[in-house]
Amino acid sequence: MQEPDAVSPDVRRTKIVLTVGIFFDGTANNAINTTSFRQAFASDNPPPEGAQALPVTAGQSNLRGSHLGYYTNIHWLNTLYRTDLPAAEGQWQRSVYIDGIGTEAGEHDRLLDSAFGTGKRGVVAKTDKAIAAIAEILSTCFSRQPDATSWVISELQFDLFGFSRGAACARHFANRVFERDSAIVAALDQGLKGVQYQGASAGKVRFLGLFDTVAAISNATNGFNPNNADTGDVNLVLRPGVAERVFHLTAQHECRFNFALNGVKPGWPELALPGVHADIGGGYHPLEEEHCFLTRPQFVTVPLDQDDQQTEIYRLAGEELEALRGYPASAWLIANNPTQLLSWHDDRMPTDHYGTMQKRSAAAVIMRRWVRNDWAKVALRVMLDAASEAGAIFSPVGPSVAELTLPAELESLCEKAVELGRAARTGREVVGFTTQELNLLAAEYLHCSANWNEVVTNNDGSVTRAVRAGKRVAFTNRPDQRWQRTVYASDGRKM
Repeated sequence: MQEPDAVSPDVRRTKIVLTVGIFFDGTANNAINTTSFRQAFASDNPPPEGAQALPVTAGQSNLRGSHLGYYTNIHWLNTLYRTDLPAAEGQWQRSVYIDGIGTEAGEHDRLLDSAFGTGKRGVVAKTDKAIAAIAEILSTCFSRQPDATSWVISELQFDLFGFSRGAACARHFANRVFERDSAIVAALDQGLKGVQYQGASAGKVRFLGLFDTVAAISNATNGFNPNNADTGDVNLVLRPGVAERVFHLTAQHECRFNFALNGVKPGWPELALPGVHADIGGGYHPLEEEHCFLTRPQFVTVPLDQDDQQTEIYRLAGEELEALRGYPASAWLIANNPTQLLSWHDDRMPTDHYGTMQKRSAAAVIMRRWVRNDWAKVALRVMLDAASEAGAIFSPVGPSVAELTLPAELESLCEKAVELGRAARTGREVVGFTTQELNLLAAEYLHCSANWNEVVTNNDGSVTRAVRAGKRVAFTNRPDQRWQRTVYASDGRKM
């Protein structure tokens, strides 16, 4: 580090621990773009959640992309992170928000970067962006402090947070700090110019808070298969000493093929909460309608006068429905929400070679329901508790942030979730959620992320479109085998 400008020995130096919080958002999540979209609506044309209703297809908002999504827990953590602490008290926090993979503030999303996790808006690139932002924010902050030359920065530490691929960014960044990456050293040298610094050359990581890490790096080496332990240049391994504290919240009911979990066990504490990926990391709108296929639509050509419910594919769809009742990740969904074994057919097709009129019959299990986003607020509070325990300082989650208010029926469950988090961090055993509590969550608050694409209907409610069986690549949210998530340990071993 460079030496500060000369200071009179009579000047009393202020000793400060400087903490930089870095908040890595998830793939296709961008709080800046979300805010821009919301502000573009006049009061007489409110954003979707203002009407308290948002149609959803394929388990996600049909308002696609970062401009049209909703805020994640990464945004809320960044919002609550205290950056107004007086330096005289010896603790000074700054924050850096890094937009999600594939996104850039004010620009269109890059779909390939979002799909593969690589490129100029990929995981590694976002850690580069964070490093550049550190140098800029520190330089700016110190230039605005007239007495900064009398400060002594005794230590610089990072609080890192990430969701989904943003969690992969946070882990990769933590490893760059641990390895004294030259780019970080240079950034701190630039940002702390003119200030006396006594800490480690690349700082240290105080806390690493992760929401459901999904690296899903697709490249030629792994055959562009995101369900793979190969994360390319992204270093997810969390060795002893990489951070003072690590805490990982995972999604108990997530099971999509493209969303394999990169866990932190056995070296660090991890807690699985009920819900799917964005139930934990956030990003769903306050109220959404889900209308999707729970089984893959199957098609068969039959005589025009044959009953659609007397086909072999209809019988097989019924068997799939029974199987869904037995899979842990889907049983809760089926038991607490309206599902339907549906058959339909296209308009008549050409006759066969015997002159018999034909039709293309189809069958699948569908679900249609409304879901709220309040459970993600519980996951937020669990992470806030863990980060505060590690020393991070946040504003209280109070009535001043209306979007974070909990429904009364979730308050006791939130207390239990926070206690489960504390138990996970200390190795204690505590009683989990009751069947009654899980049924409430399943019926009202937990989304269905795994599906075989959206159900598209016409005005009379009949199905008008479903992806044909040959288009496997289109099933981006398809479930993994038997609706069971693939999980990789911190070192890449399959669990």
